[in-house]
Amino acid sequence: MLARSPKLFLAAALLSGAAGCSSDDPGSDSEPPAAAVPRDSLPDGLFRDFMDGKYDGLGHPLDAQVWQAEDECKPATGALEAEGQGFLAGSHAAGKVCSGSSKTIGLGGFTLNVRALAYETCAGADCTTPVLTLRAKRPDGTTLQEKTIPWAAFSTKLTYTNVPLRFSHAESGPVDFEVSWSGAVSARVDYVELFRSTQNLLVTPSGVFSPGSQIEVEALDPPSGFELTASCNGVEMAGAVQAATREDTEFRSVFRFAADALVEACPLPSRLGFALLDGNWKKAAARISLYAEEPPCTFTPGTTRVLLTGFEPFPATATHDNSSERGVSGFDPAGVPGISVMKLTLPVEFDTAPGIVKSAIERCKPDVVIGFGQGRSEVDLETTAYNSKDSAELAGGFPDNRGHIPGGEPIEAGGPAELGTGLPKEEIHAALEQAGIGVGYSDDPGRFVCNNLFYRIMTESAGQPRVSGFVHMPYIHTVDATEQAMLAKVVAAAVKAAVAKQKSLL
Repeated sequence: MLARSPKLFLAAALLSGAAGCSSDDPGSDSEPPAAAVPRDSLPDGLFRDFMDGKYDGLGHPLDAQVWQAEDECKPATGALEAEGQGFLAGSHAAGKVCSGSSKTIGLGGFTLNVRALAYETCAGADCTTPVLTLRAKRPDGTTLQEKTIPWAAFSTKLTYTNVPLRFSHAESGPVDFEVSWSGAVSARVDYVELFRSTQNLLVTPSGVFSPGSQIEVEALDPPSGFELTASCNGVEMAGAVQAATREDTEFRSVFRFAADALVEACPLPSRLGFALLDGNWKKAAARISLYAEEPPCTFTPGTTRVLLTGFEPFPATATHDNSSERGVSGFDPAGVPGISVMKLTLPVEFDTAPGIVKSAIERCKPDVVIGFGQGRSEVDLETTAYNSKDSAELAGGFPDNRGHIPGGEPIEAGGPAELGTGLPKEEIHAALEQAGIGVGYSDDPGRFVCNNLFYRIMTESAGQPRVSGFVHMPYIHTVDATEQAMLAKVVAAAVKAAVAKQKSLL
C-alpha cells in the first residue's frame, strides 16, 4: 500500500477552487473549502507493516486489515474527496459509509477503528449530536459490539481522529462490520481498520543485520506507566531503551532502536530480547535474532547434501533448551558415509524461519531437507503439513517469539490444503524402535511455526528428487549429555533413511 502523495491534496485544492469560480457550478455549494487540507490528531506514517516489510505511511497497527474509503468501503452515501469519502449535512442522506467482512480471525480482543474528521467543531448541547455509529457483528448478524460517536469526539475541525470500537471474539471465523453516518454533522472517513488489541509486544522480524537500519518495537495497548527493557542473550542492556526514540498514538507506543548501537553492545549473531513490564509483572516479551550474513552453503562437492534445521528456545521468555536445536547440533555426520551437512538454528517466527530455509534451499541445493521441532513426550514423525498459520485459537492468541499472532491465513495463497511428508517414515520408525527410543506417527503438527516450516519445506521440494519432511523431538526442559546423545540418534536415524531413499531416486 502506498502513502498518499501531498500532490493529490494540492491538485484537489486547485480543481475545487477552479470549479468554485463559476457561479452556476451546481456542486459549489456542497463542497468543502478548496484549501481545507485535513490534518492528523497524532503523527501519521509511524508504523511498519511487518507482514510484508513495506512501509505504508498510513499509521496502521501491525498486521491490521484495512478498508480504504475511496475504494474498499463501498459507501451508500456521500462523495469522493481528495482523501476519503465526505458526507455533508443537508446535501447527503444519512446511511452506511463503510461495511465489509474480515478474513478469518481467532479468539481474543480486537479493535475496529475508524479514522475520521468533522468539518467543524461543536458548541454546547450540539456536542452530543451523533456523528458515526460503529458496529461489529457475526456473519449471522448478531451484534458483538456497537458504539455511537458524538460530535464532541472531534475536538478540532478538519483533524483526523481515531475512533475505536473494542470487542471480544470467542470463535474462529470472519467478522462483519458497518459504519453509519447520522446525517447531522458534516464529516469525512479516511479508512476503517481491524486489528488484534491484546497483542502487547511486536518486534521487527529476525534477519541479516543491515548497517544504518532500525529495530522497531511496538507496544500495543500497553498499560499506563509501563516500562520497556532490552537484553542481549538474556543480559539486560543498560541504557539501550533510553537511547531509542519513542512515539505514541491512541493505541500504541513504538520504540526505534539504532541497529548499529544494539549490535555494538550485542555482537553478531545477536539474540535481542525485549520485555514490557507493568510494575514487577512481565506482561509481554519478544525476542529476535540478527545475523552477519545469510547462512553460507557448506556442502562438499560429490556428497549427498543434507540440510538440517532446529529451533531456538521458545517462548521468547525461555531460558531452557530447545531439544530440536540440541539434537541437530549434536549430530555427527561422520556416522553416515558420503554426506555433507548444513545445520541451521532458526528463530521461532512465522514466515521468517520458512524464509531462511527457502533461501538456503534455493542457494545451496540440498538433496535432503529435514526440519526438527520440539513437541510432546516422544518422537513424532509428522506425516502431513497444512496450509494454515493460526495461533489465535490458543488462549486467545499465542505469539511467536517476535510477538506475531496469525489468525488462520494460508501459508501460500492458492496452495494445496495439505502436503504429505517425503521422509521414509516406516524405516525411521523401525530404526528408533530398535534403538529403544519412543516414537509414533502424527498427522497433526499444529498450526504454529513448525507446521509453517514443514509446509514450506514440502513446497520447495515439489517436483524435485529431494527427500524432505519434519520430525518433532520430545520436549526436554534442560538437555544433559545423555539426552543430547539420544536426540542425536533420532537425527541420525532420520538422515540415514532419507539419504538411502534419495539415492534410490537417482
